[in-house]
Amino acid sequence: MTRPTRSRAARGILPFLTIVGSLLTLSTAHATKYAGDFLKAPVGARAIGMGGAFTAVADDATAPYWNPAGMIFLPYKEVIPQHAEKFGSLENQDYIGGVLPLGDGASRNSSRQAAIGFGIVRLAVDDIPVTPRPGDLKFGQFLDYGVDGIDKTFDYGEGDGKWEPGERILDINLFRASSSQIAELLSYARHYGPHLAFGGNLKFIQQSLPDTIPGRHVKSFGAGIDAGMLYMATDAVTVGVVVHDLTTTFLTWGNGVRERIDPTMDSGVAFNFYPADKNALTWAIDVGWGFDHMPDTELRVGAVTADVRTGLEYWYKNTFALRSGLNGKDLTFGAGVRYKHVGVDYALDLHRFFAAGQSDFPSSSDLDATHLVSASYSW
Repeated sequence: MTRPTRSRAARGILPFLTIVGSLLTLSTAHATKYAGDFLKAPVGARAIGMGGAFTAVADDATAPYWNPAGMIFLPYKEVIPQHAEKFGSLENQDYIGGVLPLGDGASRNSSRQAAIGFGIVRLAVDDIPVTPRPGDLKFGQFLDYGVDGIDKTFDYGEGDGKWEPGERILDINLFRASSSQIAELLSYARHYGPHLAFGGNLKFIQQSLPDTIPGRHVKSFGAGIDAGMLYMATDAVTVGVVVHDLTTTFLTWGNGVRERIDPTMDSGVAFNFYPADKNALTWAIDVGWGFDHMPDTELRVGAVTADVRTGLEYWYKNTFALRSGLNGKDLTFGAGVRYKHVGVDYALDLHRFFAAGQSDFPSSSDLDATHLVSASYSW
């Protein structure tokens, strides 16, 4: 197949970049802060080991999450499950994704090649002790020691039979419930010539928060669209862009509350090196762009924020891998092994490693490290 002309590649890239450019001028004053934030927690031990710099790599079954256009570069079917326990097992994160190549699938350079995929992300806090509303607390469910929480100081509220702020609530007759957030991704990708690929997600979001009444939850539902692009300039350089919540995602809660998730963008570049026979090295750099005035970001210009992620991945004989990366203020490490159709990856995320001692975040040292394990099976 002949190499596509520069003008053909430009015709494919320019419309996408026009959309991206328009997003940079959007006002997000009406966005709901922290809505859908669980989707910003990265998935895949391989990607996390590289510091989350995966937008221009995205060549495994985590591609529906990182950049759906990357599914096009998988020459085989693949499934990846992952489980992670974060912040001292307080929070559980699960992911399962799969990719199915379509078309001739035999050549990475086929302009007719396409791929479909799926991804399911679940972030949950389980066994939360749910306390009654303050007015419903009864004597015996709390220590009636007054607002200072200390017995026999005779301060305000002590011994009055009513709960006051500062009085400890006892874990007696409290029911437990789980809070969960789930996103389901249905993905499609297609070549536009041998060097350019586009992909997209149809995304469904479900959230569930426990009510103070046993067995009852407040739930939300929303739907949105993600769009991604990958351009292989050469075998050594790949450029990627993905826009999340392209058309704005609205979440509707059962109690009538509505939340809005405005677009964000990730851009990245990956460089591939082959320093010796049977040795391969990838260096990736990502920039995550936001428009929501978030304070804990590396770069801020008005409402526009940016976080830089970078990582390295080294492979020996396409069997053993070592990884390391920086994700904002986090330091990450990882390793992987492949044998025939099976792979296992591990990642260690040291949260806010480079933020120790910052007065803005004095409790950062309380965040335990996160250990992640994911497996892969291809056929």
